[in-house]
Amino acid sequence: MQRNGWRILPLTENIGQRATVYLENRALSDGMRLADALIAASAVESGAVLLTGNERHYKCVPGLALDRFEPT
Repeated sequence: MQRNGWRILPLTENIGQRATVYLENRALSDGMRLADALIAASAVESGAVLLTGNERHYKCVPGLALDRFEPT
């Protein structure tokens, strides 16, 4: 699904499972929270590059492609 040029991804069982693994592995050591885990898992599962202004929340996620967002 697309809206205003942005791709909207459905929350799938695979995304939920991957997010759970991220939380189990990263919540204490890196401070990852549920929303960040779901966002990262969605990007990895769909093969998308995650555009973010806060790379430190996601740099601990293996296999996640990041691109820095810098508002103009």
